[in-house]
Amino acid sequence: MIRVGTAPMNWNNDDLPDLRPKTPIHQVLEEMVRAGYDGTEYGTGLPPDPKALRAMLAPQKLTLASMFCWVALEDPDRQKGEIERALGIARTLSAMEVRELILGIRGSAERIALAGRVPADGSAGLTKEQWGILAGGIHTLARSCEPLGVRLLVHPHAGSYVETRAELETLFSVTDKNALGLCVDAGHLVYGGADPVEVVEAFGPRVWYVHIKDVDPAVLALARQKGLSFLEALRAYIFCELGKGCVDLRRFMDALWKVRFSGWMVVEQDTSPEPPFETARRNRRYLKETFGL
Repeated sequence: MIRVGTAPMNWNNDDLPDLRPKTPIHQVLEEMVRAGYDGTEYGTGLPPDPKALRAMLAPQKLTLASMFCWVALEDPDRQKGEIERALGIARTLSAMEVRELILGIRGSAERIALAGRVPADGSAGLTKEQWGILAGGIHTLARSCEPLGVRLLVHPHAGSYVETRAELETLFSVTDKNALGLCVDAGHLVYGGADPVEVVEAFGPRVWYVHIKDVDPAVLALARQKGLSFLEALRAYIFCELGKGCVDLRRFMDALWKVRFSGWMVVEQDTSPEPPFETARRNRRYLKETFGL
């Protein structure tokens, strides 16, 4: 069963807080329901306390899908603190009966500037030693999360240390398949030069969660030509409404069905020149009319 959710970031983007006037969180949740969504990821404006969070979501009959968490587990000096911070989030998710915690492997300022243009020779990525330290941190965190009923996912993300297809391959080669699954983000994979269909086909059993988005090919070409940073590309609306970009969403959905994906599919557009509610409603309608979701 696929459940369709969205995220507060589509209304209030943390990366670009000046993009538009902030929408109050109660209005965000109400608009999610009006647009036809079943759940939301955690985001700006939602309380961290499970009791308060449950009280805020219950009137709208929205379910918490998951939460995204940046981590720097490749740094031995920071790893213990990073694990503790992520474990605190996992405890909140467990209290909300949420099964997945989404990890982003935090990159540097240089990697954010290189998003979409990461050298294939690995010169801008992690060293072999860092990959080993990162894997150890993930395994430690996974063991700590297991009693909570929470499992870990990695989100290949523009500007992070796991952006490209090769970096995803490396990470999965050094981690146990039961310790780390995959949050497939169609838009970020395309941004990083990968084919999301091939990624689903290659790692099907580890696909536990989906971010579905589309990519404006003209903005993507401009970003590569002009050397735009990821934040500059977001400001130029790199992610467009579903069905209007260069992601082959029909093949993408076919691939998910073939690997029998079941779980949350979260619509993310990050930024939009249109009012967030209108964009959210059109994206929801697209999934329902095109794929019956």
